[in-house]
Amino acid sequence: IVNPDDILQAYGTDALRLYILFMGPPELDCEWQDTGLEGTKRFLQKLWDLLTHEHTILPSYEAEDSQATKRVNRFLRDFSNRLELFKPNTAISAFMEFTNDATAQSMRFSKDSVEKILVYLSIMAPNIASELLELLLDKKLEDCTWPSYDPVILEDEDATIVVQVNGKLRANIQVKKGTSKESVQETAEEAIARWLENKKVIKVVIVPDKLINFVVH
Repeated sequence: IVNPDDILQAYGTDALRLYILFMGPPELDCEWQDTGLEGTKRFLQKLWDLLTHEHTILPSYEAEDSQATKRVNRFLRDFSNRLELFKPNTAISAFMEFTNDATAQSMRFSKDSVEKILVYLSIMAPNIASELLELLLDKKLEDCTWPSYDPVILEDEDATIVVQVNGKLRANIQVKKGTSKESVQETAEEAIARWLENKKVIKVVIVPDKLINFVVH
């Protein structure tokens, strides 16, 4: 038995909530591990350090560079798409990947981008998101709107993959050009899960950046 009061005192509600969502798909059983809590706590601390760094948020007169804008939009797309597939654990992975990229490359963001990032964070870590919104942007969470990404910004780096089952079109997925075959297959399987249910996959044919076909019986 794990006492939640002890966890809340040691890690806080946001880290606990994030860990529960990150443990795996909601339909599967998971084994509790305290080491996972350490991981979500480190992620939240890393994100906090990134956004509160004195050079991360650009002054209003300085424009965000194209690389940062694209990375924010790709994050917004990946996070929202994975939530729509009811995969909160992979949505959190998208957040972690974004934070790692932004930290490693010392990216600088406009206030508008920071607001979008924090609003997405708020559905999983509302306390930290609300505090950062007030601290950095002098804005309350309830005054923010749900953001969306701009597909035009990602046109030159995105590929639309046609997903087929036995040659019949079942879905289209958006991935970054050059995405590995393994990642494309994983994303495609999530998009067409109902057509693969109770089926045996005999063969998977992939045309990079264009098509994936599952041969099943």
